[in-house]
Amino acid sequence: MTTTHPTGRPTGQWLILAVLLLVIIAGESFALYTVFTSKFPSGNDFFVRWLGGREYLLHGTNPFDRSIAEKAQITMFGHLAGPEDRDQAYFAYPLYTLYFFWPLSLIPYAWAQAIWMTLLQFILLGVTALSIRLAGWRPPNWLFWLTLFWGIFFYNGARAIILGQFSILVGLFLLLALWAIERRRDGWAGVLLALTTIKPQMVFLVLAFLLLWALVRRRWRLIGGFGVSMLALVGSSVLLVPTWPLDFVRNVVAYSGYVAHGTPLENLLHYLLPASAAAPLTVVLSVLFFLALLPGWWLALRGRPGGYTWAVLSTLVVSSLITFRSATTNQVILYLPLFFFFRRLANRRARPVAALLIEVGLAVFMWGVFLATLEGNYEHVMMHGLLPALMLLLYAADGRGLWRTARESSIVEMEHRR
Repeated sequence: MTTTHPTGRPTGQWLILAVLLLVIIAGESFALYTVFTSKFPSGNDFFVRWLGGREYLLHGTNPFDRSIAEKAQITMFGHLAGPEDRDQAYFAYPLYTLYFFWPLSLIPYAWAQAIWMTLLQFILLGVTALSIRLAGWRPPNWLFWLTLFWGIFFYNGARAIILGQFSILVGLFLLLALWAIERRRDGWAGVLLALTTIKPQMVFLVLAFLLLWALVRRRWRLIGGFGVSMLALVGSSVLLVPTWPLDFVRNVVAYSGYVAHGTPLENLLHYLLPASAAAPLTVVLSVLFFLALLPGWWLALRGRPGGYTWAVLSTLVVSSLITFRSATTNQVILYLPLFFFFRRLANRRARPVAALLIEVGLAVFMWGVFLATLEGNYEHVMMHGLLPALMLLLYAADGRGLWRTARESSIVEMEHRR
């Protein structure tokens, strides 16, 4: 008798695909190690987490301890960082972040970086494919495959891979949670939403909406799954390092002190306008943009067709612009609202070439601005606000059409299957 997977494919086919994927990942990791990571150690965002995990696993040292940051500074820069340095390499993630990469902390960094970069590439492929699926966009096959690779080489995605950013992992968890909500797998959705909190600044606004929506719509399993998962993540990690929540807050405060930039909107406005105008305008626009989300939230809470979809998409765009300490690498979550706009183009019977031209144009624009504004080895902080600002303008310009498309979106069909 042939065993069949719930998806309908024989289990043997899935095993073959899994083995093939592992072979590809192993081969690419070896290639990256040979030509890149063994010769040019980089990926500073991952290195700090890798080092914290390694020191804890091998020596029992608290990853949040200042000695870990100093060791990271010497390895990365060749000397201790001064107060004026932009990166002082503090471990500023929740301790349970270690759960997602701890085996890599047991091997040399060059190998760990190569494997991590390879995994992030495949995860970003998944993020791109899931974004297309959730947006309800159905491009022709040639455009679908081009878009998958575009997702890897687009500025925000490529930068996240190069730096070894956990934002790609968070993006995957968030999109899987949205998919689980659509499929009414609320328990799993709650678990996945809890996992997104390894980068809370990236998801806190959409997380607040989803939990409020679940409460009002009486989706108790979602709330329960989230609550139990958070208790498990925090409780288990407190058993490892009892002081870590306070240590985490201390390092986040320190991080805010040495990273001299604010919200993406603030960074962009300070680049475009004098400081005397940019500062008050940042506050006013941030409040207005947040208030603009509330009608969509209200419609979603009332169960109106299109409300949930619009609320999710608009919250992703606005939060990417007004969230404190957010950056370009976090904005892989904007693939979803971008592809939803492409669905809107399809509804207008525009040729697929239009979507491709937008993808190419965005990629050339983002990479061009990056190169034109590069400050030594650092990305200009103005870049943080560029993509979400463009997305906000896009949604504002075609708001009515996008709203009509949202009412037809597969994301809200679960409201009509109750």
